[in-house]
Amino acid sequence: MSRNITMKDVAKEAEVSVATVSNIINKKNKYVSPELKQRVEKAIKKLNYSPNKIARSLKVQKSFNIGVLVPDITNPFFAEIVKGGEKLAVSNDYQILLYNTDGKTQREKDGINNFLNQGVDGIIDIAPRRKNKDIEKYYENNKVPMVIVDRPIKLSNKYAGVVYADNYIGSYEVAEHLFVSEKRKYICMAGPKNVPNVKKRIKGFVDGLKDLGLSKNDIEIIYGEFNHKSGHDLMKMLLNKYKSPISIFVCSDIMAWGAIEAIKNNRKIPDDISIVGFDNIYFSELLNPSLTTVNQPKFDLGYKSVQLLFNMLKNKKNKKEIILSTNLVIRKTT
Repeated sequence: MSRNITMKDVAKEAEVSVATVSNIINKKNKYVSPELKQRVEKAIKKLNYSPNKIARSLKVQKSFNIGVLVPDITNPFFAEIVKGGEKLAVSNDYQILLYNTDGKTQREKDGINNFLNQGVDGIIDIAPRRKNKDIEKYYENNKVPMVIVDRPIKLSNKYAGVVYADNYIGSYEVAEHLFVSEKRKYICMAGPKNVPNVKKRIKGFVDGLKDLGLSKNDIEIIYGEFNHKSGHDLMKMLLNKYKSPISIFVCSDIMAWGAIEAIKNNRKIPDDISIVGFDNIYFSELLNPSLTTVNQPKFDLGYKSVQLLFNMLKNKKNKKEIILSTNLVIRKTT
């Protein structure tokens, strides 16, 4: 049986010191000439050397793992966020560990405990359903940094970070785009009441319409869940309730997909019913008709969250709240 190739073997092959090989592999901020770096990389490839991550973890007291909590791994919106985070993590020799919570508070808590027991270096919590006081409680008991993604909440702890898109401005632009006349009924098909994003999107939409001269009576808000069935069921209810033209802002593209399916063979889009979604997930352009929606920078949400986490691990005193811009993408449903 052939023995394992070691860093010492690489150093011998490249005719450099073990310290030089270590600096290159661990990407330490020590100058190494391009010529030496090329020799080491060539030796690594020739010997098929793979660093022992367990030994490295023990030496530097890091796991090189990041725990990521995801409400629904089948949702393209969350998948794109994970993809962005993984891009930066992998380039820094970190591994992403995924935990699907199904959007349930207890599973979020279980997932966090599992990650802590595994000794992860940090946690990315995407769209948590936990209450703010539960999130604050985590920081009181743990020093493992966590970044909350896609939730505009305020956290004061030094181990806390928040990354989200500007839900208010995006929704305000929806109101401006949907407004046709005061004779129409304007409806916001929202997600769960207790979700901060939902509150921001409702406020942006309502404020936009009010600034255009509408009264509170012209605007209706209905609540559901961020899934296809909820959008379909709520739309069926609205079809029975309203015969005149209506304009609907749906607070997620997956809900909007369900709503569009419910409308087919009943009314014309956008003549009878105009619809705008929120997220701009990949299949929104493929729907028939294609969905007008607010684009969230999904990849950047993930990338920036891991970047912020790395800064926290290095104790950098940069800002702990990152707000990204949104933009309206106009297609065939308006």
